[in-house]
Amino acid sequence: MAKVSFPELDAYIAGISKLYADTEPIVKAAVYEGAGIVADEIKKGLESLPIQEQADGTAPYAKKGWPLYGVTRTQKEDLIDGFGLAPIKNENGEIQTKAGMDGYGRTKTPSYPKGVPNALLMRGIESGTSFRKKNPIFRKAANAAKKRAEEKMSESIDNSMKEIFGK
Repeated sequence: MAKVSFPELDAYIAGISKLYADTEPIVKAAVYEGAGIVADEIKKGLESLPIQEQADGTAPYAKKGWPLYGVTRTQKEDLIDGFGLAPIKNENGEIQTKAGMDGYGRTKTPSYPKGVPNALLMRGIESGTSFRKKNPIFRKAANAAKKRAEEKMSESIDNSMKEIFGK
């Protein structure tokens, strides 16, 4: 009886096995690259926030019918410093990260003696409030960067597969 061998099929099966074993690190690397593109776009949006402050550097009081449209220089610096990406995690089979704000700003108030939480200030800027105009920085950044991020993630996965399959 003659022995039949399929070296290309054996190599393909070995590649599929390696791909299965390496899926999570490959996807995490792709998410990292895509998230970086979105994060850069968000940072540009934060840097473009208009400055609106009184002569002493404090925030103006929003009068009825005249909502705030900007932030103080200090608030802007605090938002930029507090922005970041959460560690990439696998949560129930979904590999993801989140962009957001951390920490407290340097502007202290009676309600926030440690400083206004950066996440709270950013939520007010993003969605608007009764005294602040809406400026959806995160939403605009995600929409502007989506296609580039998807392409970068796809490229990252393609490169990983080429390494595994040697083509």
